[in-house]
Amino acid sequence: MAEHLRYWFFRITSALRWYFRAQTRYDVHSPFLSAFVREVYHDRRSYYAFGLIDRIRSYWSGQEQAVRLLELGAPSKTTTELRRSAASLVRTNAIGDASGRLLFRMCLWLKPQRIVEFGTNAGISTLYLHLADTRTPLQTVEGNPEVAELARTTFSRAGATPSLSLFNERFSDWLEARENGDSKRTLFFLDGDHRREPTIAYVRAMLKRSTTESVFVVADIHWSKEMEAAWEALERLPEVTATLDLYHFGLLFFRSELNGPRLTLIPTRFKPWRIGFF
Repeated sequence: MAEHLRYWFFRITSALRWYFRAQTRYDVHSPFLSAFVREVYHDRRSYYAFGLIDRIRSYWSGQEQAVRLLELGAPSKTTTELRRSAASLVRTNAIGDASGRLLFRMCLWLKPQRIVEFGTNAGISTLYLHLADTRTPLQTVEGNPEVAELARTTFSRAGATPSLSLFNERFSDWLEARENGDSKRTLFFLDGDHRREPTIAYVRAMLKRSTTESVFVVADIHWSKEMEAAWEALERLPEVTATLDLYHFGLLFFRSELNGPRLTLIPTRFKPWRIGFF
């Protein structure tokens, strides 16, 4: 119980610290990042794919079959159970709708040559990445065999195209097997492991396979002190030229013209007094 309370105390204080330093779109001066904020972060258009994903979430909400979990990264802060129902796993671990829509819009905007996802879970986040453009090669990696089976069901129900490939491997094994891959404009979404050193190592490894036009998205950067430390270390990587801390996500940019902005961004409606006059 004490550990549980410490975790939630940390989450609350971390969120408050983030809120007080957060800036709005009026604090963004880079033309490239301003375009991102306008066309991705503040875009509220709806797409057909969102309804399809909602229907698949609803499907999983009624599936009570047990799923055995392997503890491959940082342990859960809220449960010690290594057997969960599919419904519980999707409800608590799958990406939220707002964050998923942001990933979808990011794919539309970046037009990546490939997408790589570490941490498939039941495949909900993967659908947001895939359905933005089903022609884009997408490789998603999930270490838990029974969780990977849930993802296969998700992809089948969504009618995923052959451009989506699921790998049931450890992240490090997947990287080792593709050590000499070509560099491409990559959208890399990292939502697994949640430990400092492996998180940094995965980003470094993917940098060798990506161009400077790539964007890396790291999930849950305020989930724990260790993930906050990982994010601070990633911000200091010499290849990184700009970062956006969106609380649930941290975005890494590598374009030479960006020249160093480190921004913490919040929607203007949550700080309406920051409207660019001061």
